Amino acid sequence: MTSLRVLVVDDDPLLLEMMIDILNDLKVNKVTTCEGGATALARIDSGERYEVLLLDLNMPGMDGIEVLRNLSQRQYGGALVLLSGEDSRILNTAQRLAHAQNLRVLGSLAKPVTAEQLHQKLLTLQPASGGPSKQPIEQVPLHELLTLGIGARQITPYYQPQVRITDGRVSAVEVLARWHHPKRGWLMPASFIGLAEEQGLIDELSWVVFDKAISQLGKWLQNGYDIAMGLNLSSESLTVVNLPERIDNLVRKNNVPPNHITLEITETRLMQNLTYSLDVLTRLRLKGFGLSIDDFGTGYSTMVQLHKIPFTELKIDRAFVHSASDDSTASAILESSAELGRKLNMTIVAEGVEDQSDWNKSANAGCDLVQGYFIAKPMSADQFDIWVRQRQVAGGHK
Repeated sequence: MTSLRVLVVDDDPLLLEMMIDILNDLKVNKVTTCEGGATALARIDSGERYEVLLLDLNMPGMDGIEVLRNLSQRQYGGALVLLSGEDSRILNTAQRLAHAQNLRVLGSLAKPVTAEQLHQKLLTLQPASGGPSKQPIEQVPLHELLTLGIGARQITPYYQPQVRITDGRVSAVEVLARWHHPKRGWLMPASFIGLAEEQGLIDELSWVVFDKAISQLGKWLQNGYDIAMGLNLSSESLTVVNLPERIDNLVRKNNVPPNHITLEITETRLMQNLTYSLDVLTRLRLKGFGLSIDDFGTGYSTMVQLHKIPFTELKIDRAFVHSASDDSTASAILESSAELGRKLNMTIVAEGVEDQSDWNKSANAGCDLVQGYFIAKPMSADQFDIWVRQRQVAGGHK
């Protein structure tokens, strides 16, 4: 973390001094402070670059919500951690707002902030060994680079394990895209997925990932792995009426049973063209593929989606999992979501499990599978093989 450049924005001079001390203890030495949002924006406008911005919400003059709006307008490419002494629901609402404004939020922290809490947030910036570089995630400036990258099959699948909460055994992996650019190194999804969607490249990008990932799953199954795989579907893919046939052909070519593949769809994408979506998703189920409603609880038509579409899996969003230990509202949503999934005979996955407390909360809520950095970060296929072997030696438990 020694190379991180951090900007701390808070109107309290004592808190600024405390944050400098905490960051220095975490080996972050490039720390700049501002006592107001306008000053922070002026620094950014002058060309100063920060990988992380720690932002207080309640400030006189320009408050943190106004700062978020201005950062979005400037297409700020760094990461954010939101701070506040206000009610936790205000923090959660601000975090959702920042996501809606296409800002990258590592999380939110209630004051007073501890070194361990901040360290956990900053860890999400750190790449897995041998994986993505430590450079800040920025919007790729030219879509031509991405077009060339897709054509050259530079988009690579990474795999994040999902384990059974009853015995800790690996049950599945979610496939996450990484871009291995020859000059820029490893780029994370936040730097190119949105661009691909804007430029109409997401379907082509997805098929590069699908082809590589399903081929890898075929090899794992042949080698005796008993795992399934989750693939993310874009909203554009849901309007391609021959999608079920294309995926079916791909799994058959690689000797992968359809019931080992689950297609994940975020609930906000489904409403963009519901008629085509119902056509495609129903035929996927008829062919034996699983369907997962991803980021459950973050959209506005959740119950309608569950009623209309034959989902087999419910993935509870990390916002309700990682916050459940100290946020009664998040805990209630986690428990009620899991109960709903059980009544609908769905597999329940808790996303964003980052510590033992998250694991325990997910277990108590009745989740079937857990996924998150407490289990493992996303990794390459080779790294996954090593991780599985090490886990088997350790007895399969975290």
